[in-house]
Amino acid sequence: MEDENRNPYVKFNAQILADWKANGVNYVKLVQLETDLPVQFFELVPNSEIPDSGETIYNIDSEDVTELLEEQKKVKFLVHEIYLEE
Repeated sequence: MEDENRNPYVKFNAQILADWKANGVNYVKLVQLETDLPVQFFELVPNSEIPDSGETIYNIDSEDVTELLEEQKKVKFLVHEIYLEE
């Protein structure tokens, strides 16, 4: 039986970015995750071109996406494991 408390997110990193570029990802959407923790968490969703209110879309080759790789104390950028299987 699969562990229901297992965290399905991994921290966004250079390898994920390289894999996405190699697999034809063109855009990344940032979605803020709700949490009670003092850290803000954002999920990166690949190839999402239509933002909902309050969400941001970046071209995969933009400097903004590269800056998401930089370590920040109060902000974490995460990728759900389902986006790593593609």
